[in-house]
Amino acid sequence: MFKNGRFKKVLVITMLAILVLSTVALAADNIYVKKLTATHGRIKFKVDGKDVTSEIENKYGSPAFVVHEYGSRAYVPVRAIADLMGLEVKYDDSTHTAEIIDTKSEQYEAEIEKKDKEIEELKKEIEKLKKNVVEETDLKAVEKKLNNNYGTYKDVDFDITLKESTNRIDVDIRMDLRDGRQESAWNKMGYNNKKDMIEDITDIISKEFTNVDIYGSIYDEFYKKDAMTFSKKRDSKVNISYDGRTADRYGYDEYDKYIDGIVYDEFKEKGIRDARLSRLDVDNRRISFEIDLYSDSETQFNELTSAQIAGILDRVSDKMIRYYDYDYRDRYYDDYYIVGHIYIGNYDKGEYYRVNSRAEGTFTKTAR
Repeated sequence: MFKNGRFKKVLVITMLAILVLSTVALAADNIYVKKLTATHGRIKFKVDGKDVTSEIENKYGSPAFVVHEYGSRAYVPVRAIADLMGLEVKYDDSTHTAEIIDTKSEQYEAEIEKKDKEIEELKKEIEKLKKNVVEETDLKAVEKKLNNNYGTYKDVDFDITLKESTNRIDVDIRMDLRDGRQESAWNKMGYNNKKDMIEDITDIISKEFTNVDIYGSIYDEFYKKDAMTFSKKRDSKVNISYDGRTADRYGYDEYDKYIDGIVYDEFKEKGIRDARLSRLDVDNRRISFEIDLYSDSETQFNELTSAQIAGILDRVSDKMIRYYDYDYRDRYYDDYYIVGHIYIGNYDKGEYYRVNSRAEGTFTKTAR
C-alpha cells in the first residue's frame, strides 16, 4: 500500500505538469496488442487522510495496478486522478486521445481578471472623490490669503470665512457699516470695484479647488442683511445680485440708478430724451462716468454750447459728490477729480473735467 505522503507527491508532480501545460493530451501513435503481467490491489488512494480506493474502483470499474514488464511501474485511472485534482478529462475515440483540462484555472483567471478590473474602477472612484474633497488645511490657507488681500479693500473692512461641503464652498464676507466712514467708503466703491473684488475672490478659490461651486454673500452687521450675494458654478462666470436683486443689464446697483435718474432729468430739461448713465466708477481719487445719448438726439445736443453741457454735468457731479460723501473740505479731497464722457452711438462727443475743490467743471467738445 502506498503511503499518503507518496500519493500526495505524485499528485503534486502531476499538478505542476498540468499548470505548465494548460491541457495535456495523451495519445497512442502506434496501436498494438501486447500481453502484460499486472498486480492489482497494491495501490490505494487517500484524500485528506481518507481512503477512497473503493469509491474510485466502484466509480470507474478499474483499479490501479503495477505492470511488471515496465519495471513494476504503477498505473492509475486517468479520470480518477483528474477528479481528485479537480480537472476535467475528455476522450476522443477517433484519435484515441485523452485530454486533461484545468477548467478551474481558467475560472480562477477569469475571476482574477474581473477582480482586477473592479479594483481599477475603485481606484478611479477614490481619485475622483479625492478631487471633490477639500482639505481643511488647504481651505484655511486660502481663507487666510483672502483676508490678507481683501481684509481691507477700498477703505472698507471685511472679514472673510470659507466653509466647505460636498462639491461646494460657501463664502461669508462680513462688514459693519455702523461707522459712517465705512459706509461712505462702501458707497464710493461703486459697482465695478465691488464686482472686481468678488470676481478676484472667486477666481482665487476656483483656482485652488477646481471641482466646486461657489456661493457667497457680503453681509452688513449693522443693517442685518446681505448687501450683495453671488455664485459661481464650475466653468462659468460669476452671477452677482444686490440685496436680493440681480444687477440689471448695465450692471447698476441702487446708487448708480439714483445717479442715472439725475442724468435723465437734467438732459430732459434741455429737450434730450432718454439720456442714460452707462458707466460709473468711484475710487479714492476719482469719479469717472459715461453718458449715452440716442442718435436722434444729436441735433439737440449740437445746439447746446459747451458751457451749457458743463452746467448739466456740474449738477450731475454735485449729486455724485454728495451721494458718495466726497464733499469734505479737507486736504485729502482737494486733488480729487471727476472726468466724464458723452457718447452718441459709438462716437465720443466730448469730455467733462472737474477738480473737486472747484465749483465748476469744463466740457470740451470733440472736434468733428
